[in-house]
Formats: sequence, C-alpha cells, structure tokens
Amino acid sequence: MTSHRRDLSNHFIFHLLLLILLPTLLQALNTDGVLLLSFKYTITSDPLSVLQNWNYDDETPCSWTGVTCTELGSPNTPDMSRVTSLALPNKQLLGSVPPSLFSITNLGILDLSNNFFHGSLPDTLSNATQLRVLSLGNNNVSGQVPESITNVATLQLLNLSANAITGKIPQDLSLLNNLTVLDISSNHLDGSLPPDLQGTSLHYLNLSHNQISGDIYPTFAQKVPASIILDLSFNNLTGPIPSTPPMLNQRAESFLGNLGLCGQPLKTPCLIPSTLSDPQNISDTTSPAIAVMPRSSSPPTNPSPESPPNQSKLKPTTIVGITVADIAGLAIIAMIILYVYQLRKRRSYQEYSTFKVLKDCLEKNDTLSIKKEPKQSVFALEVTKSPPAKPRWGSCVTGGRYDETSSESSDVENQIQDRKTVDSLKRDGETQLVTVDGETKLELETLLKASAYVLGTSRGGIVYKAVLENGAAFAVRRIGAESCTAVKLKEFEREVQGIAKLRHPNLVRVRGFVWGREEKLLISDYVPNGSLHCSSIYCNRFPLSHNISFDAKTAKSGSSSTSSPNPLPFKARLKIARGIARGIAYIHDKKHVHGNIKPNNILFDSEFEPIITDTGLDRLMTPAHPLIAGPASGSQHRPPEWSTSEKPNPRWDVYSFGVVFLELLMGRVFLVDRDFVRESEVDEKTWFLRLVDGTINSDLAYHEDEVVACFRLTYGCVSSLPQKRPSMKEVVQVLEKISV
Repeated sequence: MTSHRRDLSNHFIFHLLLLILLPTLLQALNTDGVLLLSFKYTITSDPLSVLQNWNYDDETPCSWTGVTCTELGSPNTPDMSRVTSLALPNKQLLGSVPPSLFSITNLGILDLSNNFFHGSLPDTLSNATQLRVLSLGNNNVSGQVPESITNVATLQLLNLSANAITGKIPQDLSLLNNLTVLDISSNHLDGSLPPDLQGTSLHYLNLSHNQISGDIYPTFAQKVPASIILDLSFNNLTGPIPSTPPMLNQRAESFLGNLGLCGQPLKTPCLIPSTLSDPQNISDTTSPAIAVMPRSSSPPTNPSPESPPNQSKLKPTTIVGITVADIAGLAIIAMIILYVYQLRKRRSYQEYSTFKVLKDCLEKNDTLSIKKEPKQSVFALEVTKSPPAKPRWGSCVTGGRYDETSSESSDVENQIQDRKTVDSLKRDGETQLVTVDGETKLELETLLKASAYVLGTSRGGIVYKAVLENGAAFAVRRIGAESCTAVKLKEFEREVQGIAKLRHPNLVRVRGFVWGREEKLLISDYVPNGSLHCSSIYCNRFPLSHNISFDAKTAKSGSSSTSSPNPLPFKARLKIARGIARGIAYIHDKKHVHGNIKPNNILFDSEFEPIITDTGLDRLMTPAHPLIAGPASGSQHRPPEWSTSEKPNPRWDVYSFGVVFLELLMGRVFLVDRDFVRESEVDEKTWFLRLVDGTINSDLAYHEDEVVACFRLTYGCVSSLPQKRPSMKEVVQVLEKISV
C-alpha cells in the first residue's frame, strides 16, 4: 500500500511539473497538444515509433499520428483547433492511461484497443464530457470500472473487453441514456447483473467470459430493449431465464456455459416442483391421473342416503374421455413448441449474420443503427458511411482460445470442413464414441449436436470447442484418416487409453474418442484461458503477460510487482516454468515423450496454471505427418538433431522446454544465432542480465541471483549436444530450489 501511494505521488508530481514547465517551453503548442505530450511521456515502449512525429515545435497536434482535430472559431487561431479524436489501435504501445488524457475538453473518441496499456481507469474519466467512444479492448487494464463512468452522459460505445478488470458492473448504467454498445467480456467481473438498464439505448451487450453470478433479474429481462443482441455466456448465472421478448429473441449460444441456467432459449428445461399433496381420503392405489383432478372446494356434507351411488362420481367413460383430451392437448402443445424451436433454429443464422454486419460496421468506421422490424423476429441494420477521421472499434468479440498454427483456410472453409466432418460421421455406420477415463458419460448423438467453435487450425488438424446442451465444454481434435496411424478400432483405442492414463495437474485430461472410417475425433478437457502463445510475443504481443493474471498479494514484500499491474513479474514466470517442467517430467517418468513442446501447446486453466496439451499425438499420427516430421511453426523450439532423428526422445523435450523458458525470461523469440553467442569480453552474469526482459528489470534488485540461475539452467537445456542436457527430473529439482 505504501509503495502504491508513493507511485501515485510520483505520478502526480510528474504531471504537475509537466503542466508547470511545458507552457513555458512549448509556447507554440496549444493546450490539447501539451496534454497529449504528457500522454506520450507515460509510454514506456513504442516499438513502431508511431509517436515519433509528436513534436513540441508544432502549433497544434492535428498532424500527429492518430490525432484528429476540429476547427472551432477562426481557422487562423491555433488554439481553436481542438482535438476531438485520438485513435491508436494495434500500435504495440506499452504504458498507462494518464488522468490528464481526459482533460482534453472536446475529446469525443478515444481508441487505444489492442495495445499493452496497464493500470486502472482514472476517476478523471468523468471530466471527458464530450466522450462518445471509449475503446480499450484487448489491453491489460486492471482495477474496477469506475462508478464515475456513469457521469459521461454522451457515451455511446464502451469497449473494455479482454482486460483484467475485476469487481462488479456499475449498477447505474441506466444513467447512460445514449449507450448503444457495451462490451466488458473476457474480464474477471463478479457480482450480479445490473438490475435495470431501462434508460439506455443498448443494441449490443456482451458480458460473456466473466464470473457474474446470481439470477437474471426480471427487471433486467423486461427493461432491456427488445432488439438487443445479448451475450451472457460462460458466467456463473443460475435460475430460469425470464420468458420476456428480449431473452427469447436471443440464440441459445448467448447463455451457454452457465450450468445453473435453464429455460428457453436453452434446451435445458426448468424443473417445476409439485405443490400438490395427496388428499387424505384418496386411496394409495388411486390412479395418479385421477388423484390430481380438481375437487370442489366445499365438499358436500351429510349426503342424502337416498342419492344414487354414481351421482357423486364420474363415470369411467367420462374419465377416459378427459384423459384422452388431456393427451391430445399435450400433443398439440408439443407440436407448437417443436414448430417454434424449428423457427428459432432457422433464424439463428440470420442473427449471426446480423452480428457480422455489426462487427464489420464498427471496424469500417460506419455509423450503425439497429432496429427490430415490426411483426418480425429478426434484426434490421441501417449503416451510414462515416467520415474517414472516425476510428474503428478495435475489438468486437473476444474470448479464450487456443492459438494453433494458423492455416491458409478461411472461416468459411472451416465451416464447410466442420459440416463435412459431422456428415461423414453420421453416414459412417461404424462410427463409435468411446470414453476412456472411466468418468465421462457422453453419447455420440449428444456430441454431434453440440455447438462447435473452431479454436484453431494447424497442420495436425482442426481443434474445436464443443459445447453440449447442458453447457459442458470439451476440446475436440479432428484427425483425418490420411494422417492416422491406426487402421483398426482396437489399435486406436489402445493408443488413446495409453494417453488417457497420463494424469497430472499440468497435463490436459483425455476423455475419449470418436472412431469412424474417414474421421477420428480426440476428446479432451477444454482449457479456458488460452495459450502461452496467445499471451506472449509470438502474436506480436508485448509484454509477455497480456492475458496472464498475477496475484500481487503473493509477491515478495517490496517488489515492484506488488504495487502496480506491471507486466508479468519474474516470480510468475518462474511459476509457469515450474508447472511446465513438472508436466514434462511426469511424461518422461511414464516412459513417454511429448515431442512438440511449444507455446501453442501450453494452455492456462481457470487458475492460470500451465497445462500441456497434445501429449501423445505422435502415437496417433503417422511419422510422415507434417506435425511430426515437416517444417512447422515454432521450429525454433526443435533441437538441432530433430531433422536427422527418426523419432522423438526425452532430450527433445528438454531442449524445447529450455527455449520456452528462455523466451519467458527474455520477453522475445529465442534465436540461436543471436542469443546463443556471448561476447568474449562480457562475463556470463552480465550477459545474462543483458538478455532479461526489460519490463522486469525492477525485479533484479531482489532476485538477481535467481534470474541468473534460471538462465544457467536454460542454456544447459538448449545445449547443442543432447548428452549434455539435464534430464527433466533434474530441471524440476533445480527450479524447486530457486526461492523467490
């Protein structure tokens, strides 16, 4: 806490001095330019030099990269050229969002999406009284959404997706009357849904992939606009989905991943508890159909003994007639439900297309209006071309995904292949689904009906995320007949069972497989938080820790990582390396070899523990398959002897681990020619410290010896001579002794 206050104090003093001195030094620059320069000086990394032309000797900042101005007053008055837009998406900028940025009086658009901004959103955000678009998606913004954001009445689009935001959703969002698009997906939000969004003009609301819990409030379901496009998937919501038009207009995918939800449009019916009790004067042997028949609220007392016995009873023929009528009524209701279901199923593609138009529109700087046509259940879009100065919305939809080697195929081609895979399995009379873990209960028909999403494509096939009707998710890898080693079911089953026996906290669990003549599917656990590849330098992402959270409470007292959401600290990188090493050591202990350790195959679970996937694929695919024997992405993780060896061996995995750990320490891709040769006049320790990722230099004051020990270990692992590499068991022992 003391360190945090010290940082805030230094931050305040810096901006105070800047505001005092710059007007003297930069007499030619207007006020907006001074505020933008204060933003530039908070940027600690600008690898693309996009801010290079932000110079103090300009009269206005209007010619600077990413800046758009509007002339207010006389065109010849420099101070009347006011900044109305700052758009710097996808620029690999590293820094924080300073409070002074929201003091730009006429700022209407701020788009810093797809960068590496960290820190929390400042409370001064409410000062931006003209702000219409705020897009900070796909950064490392942390902290909570400030309540002051509800004071920005002009806000129309708010995109904070794919960050590390915690806390609760502001409950007063209904004050934002002009808000049209709200995306806070893929964060760490908890709490409940806001009870009331009646005051907004929302057309698109995405709160998916968070930890939001509780029921969907009836007030929420009733008061959101009926035409809204909603995504509440993969949270912890429970209870029935209210049967209101805004909810019934959504696709089932909008609610998947909430195991406690039930009701339409999901296919999970809600259980209705019976409130009927058996009348005491009805025999236990009475038919249930008769027992629940309504009776008079005031039964007759002292019936006349002269009354015929059948006067107070229904005739058997009458009872049969009532029963037949009830059955017919239920059949009619079932037919109506089936018709509505088919109607919604046909409509789902139209709604998906609508969302695609929404996304494309936001990316092409167009003005969007969404309306629901009268007497229709689909959305209509009206798109108006906007001036070119308006920036695009940088991140429409995000979510955890695998990051396999990208293929040349398009999304359309993947969808065609998906359809072919399912059709092939359905036509194949020999298709079987076999579970091998002794726990999972899964039917082939259930799997083939699952909603499938392409997580990634590689030379080893397509990997899908299959979401069942009950919300459970699996990762499914397609293995084509042309690449499969097994020609018989028993042979394939034996190999998969061998892989499934590998059970370790740092390995993906294999649950089963589908066998067909032309198609094979390998079913394993779905790991939700993406891969090390997605979180690091391999996707032009820097620093390494964009998607990996670190609990600052566990950091050593005094470390800089305890006071600010800096890039991934050394302690967290060491934790990742330990998890990977333990998993590989277990594989080797069971007389297996992975053979393809690389960032793509290192996933993160819900606790951001590293999980190794694709173990044993070399046993299921032919050696000639490109995944095993051909040039592939991530070849820098292959040992030198890879091209001449007939099959993988444990020393391969040691080398690959060494490269991955080196890249964790350096924050960049390892290249042998550049990083393996030390200058003769530089001692080993100095050389290692020069290689370390600059974003964790502050950790060196406390962990310099530990960092050097890690470098020594990794360079032993990447020795060009296999016999000089340590075993993975020895690697784990060394890592366990490094204390931070």
